[in-house]
Amino acid sequence: MTPRPLDPSTPSLLIKKTFAQFEGGDSSASLSEHCLVLLAEQRESWQELKNAYNALKTVRTRSVLLNGFSVLLYYNPGRLTSATAAVGKKDVQERPCFLCLDNLPSEQKGIFYRNDYLILCNPRPVLPSHFTIAHVEHRPQAISERLDAFLHLAEDLGNGWITLYNGPRCGASAPDHLHFQALPTGHMPIEHEILGETSLLLVARVGSVSIYAANDLGRETLVLKGNNRESMTQAFSKVLAALKNAMHTNEEPMVNVAGFYDKGSWLVALFPRQKHRPDVFYREGDERIVVSPGVVEMAGVLVTPMEKDFELLDAATVEAIYQEVSMDGALFAEAIKSMSQAL
Repeated sequence: MTPRPLDPSTPSLLIKKTFAQFEGGDSSASLSEHCLVLLAEQRESWQELKNAYNALKTVRTRSVLLNGFSVLLYYNPGRLTSATAAVGKKDVQERPCFLCLDNLPSEQKGIFYRNDYLILCNPRPVLPSHFTIAHVEHRPQAISERLDAFLHLAEDLGNGWITLYNGPRCGASAPDHLHFQALPTGHMPIEHEILGETSLLLVARVGSVSIYAANDLGRETLVLKGNNRESMTQAFSKVLAALKNAMHTNEEPMVNVAGFYDKGSWLVALFPRQKHRPDVFYREGDERIVVSPGVVEMAGVLVTPMEKDFELLDAATVEAIYQEVSMDGALFAEAIKSMSQAL
């Protein structure tokens, strides 16, 4: 696949890092095709990525059944760096940003997406076909002003993909650089648990958008459904504002987001949070459990890089982890009440 010529004003380093480009159009499948071609090329030309995907073949999985829902455990040693990343303000300031163009590996290239982002193959994949969509400029991780871009990305990728966002204080290993992620659908339990409306309780409507609270998932979850991107953006923004008020914060509310697009409609799941990591993450020796919940974990795939954790994690511990990091149930109910009144 030969990239079209970029605008002459495009920075030379971005031109060098561009494998292909996508500016929009009628065919959502074309971006998916670009991504898969990029992945195939990068697995051949970039040894680190090739090694990571070979290691992915050895990942072990098992299912844990909880009260009304299930979780998939993934033992993936390749995720150790991401799971234990130091993301404190001082830590972030003292390390080079690994999503900035200047710091990308020499072999890494991407898809220049809608003149703002570079779609990159994630060198530490959770699942096959794992992509990171990084803004070409170094700017803080924040979704409030990029809701339309998130929905656009889900639409451009189309059916068969899930678009992901980790808040800067609940899962993002690069909280200083705006980015999304994308993975193929069919792997995360949350997909099956929210696709039907039997487990969803309608709590509000914003124009043509329906807002639901999910029941019996072990963590608090809001689901937005709509078929108009502008209306979805407005509803998305109002929900974030309601959560921000409920959490009494001036910063972006702690939240993970997963988005789907199919047949002209969006489905967006939001997971409000109160903690980044559970207390067991910080314990010493055998009592430590290296689980650092981000959006993948909140969507039902609990990744651990430690074999002992994979073998010992049980339903009670998993449920406790979710309850600890998810937004407090009473506060969530209060937010829902104020949301339904305000919207």
